[in-house]
Amino acid sequence: MKIKSATLGILVLGIVFGGILMSSAMDLWITESTKIPDKIVVDGAEGAYDPEDIKGSYTFGEVSELFDIPLEDMAAAFDLPKEIDAAAFKNKELETIYADQELEVGTGSVRLFVSFYKGLPYELTEETYLLSNAVEILKEKANLTQEQIDYLDSHIATISK
Repeated sequence: MKIKSATLGILVLGIVFGGILMSSAMDLWITESTKIPDKIVVDGAEGAYDPEDIKGSYTFGEVSELFDIPLEDMAAAFDLPKEIDAAAFKNKELETIYADQELEVGTGSVRLFVSFYKGLPYELTEETYLLSNAVEILKEKANLTQEQIDYLDSHIATISK
């Protein structure tokens, strides 16, 4: 069976755009981020947003709103300069601010801070460090286990300014 190139071109375009139209009609075609993390399905925390799903593109304002953490605590925990708008500050920008430090402080640090602050389950798959400000806020405001306190005490990133 031979297919003319014009027929093949129309067929390919029909399949591609038809697939897009069908996906859109069934609300499966999503081209932008919804900025809503997945929900936890673990006993005791089901229905809460999963801190492990926090992305670098999330702003502190979005994290604060989604996880019900005061924006002031977020800004203080990560020692944001006063001139920076904490609500619009993106998690991934932490890596830029603390790029010249020995230990990495970034999106993983935000995930850890949020999970400990809210008492949500979090699997420590990599060495994650927090600033001393974040550790102090967690010790003051979160209900930490002794294991979490020990982890925090051994994972403080000291900042040289």
